[in-house]
Amino acid sequence: MRHGIRGLEDVQKVLQEAFVDSKGGLGADRKKLLEYHDKLDKNTVKMIEDETLEFIKTNMNHLPMYYIPG
Repeated sequence: MRHGIRGLEDVQKVLQEAFVDSKGGLGADRKKLLEYHDKLDKNTVKMIEDETLEFIKTNMNHLPMYYIPG
């Protein structure tokens, strides 16, 4: 996934903003995370969700805390 999103302009902008926002040592709250999410292209969000789900399914033996319905 890293290689897939590395060249995406929307992702790079959000990462840069998150980096600047976190310089004070504070993490992002739920509101800020939603702002970042809304700045991403819908296709980018779908790709990240799909690849994350596929990773969890492939590695279920190492990630027993996740429940993936049939």
